[in-house]
Amino acid sequence: MKSQVLKLISILPIVIVTSANANHADVKLTHITPEKSDARWIRTKQFTPRYPVELAMKGITGCGVFKVTVDENGKTDNVELVSSIPKKVIYKPAKKVIKSWAWKNISGEPNLVEEKLIRLDFCMGGKTEAEAKARCAEQAKLECSA
Repeated sequence: MKSQVLKLISILPIVIVTSANANHADVKLTHITPEKSDARWIRTKQFTPRYPVELAMKGITGCGVFKVTVDENGKTDNVELVSSIPKKVIYKPAKKVIKSWAWKNISGEPNLVEEKLIRLDFCMGGKTEAEAKARCAEQAKLECSA
């Protein structure tokens, strides 16, 4: 009996974690200016940015429009918040994500500073990853300013 209780206790955290993960999250990146096809610099790793842990733990969803400066060495030089919902809450964790990006010049022209306007949507909800992505795509169509 004691060994069965210990087994149950040892698998209980797995059950709790599994049910907690039923709510999926997604991040959608939208290139506002320049459009991705016209950009001099693109991110070296073209994958969806990760949902900031600080936001996920608090269940915060929303969007932010950021002015990002890429320097002549392909480093993220500056990140400014243009607008967001909720107001300013997502700036710090989103800035941390954006500042970690590395860039490569794909233009064939000399390395020059480029300013970008990008939008990040942080979405939670959905029982599947596909459902979370669909919700995020819909959210990205809405205005991102209060």
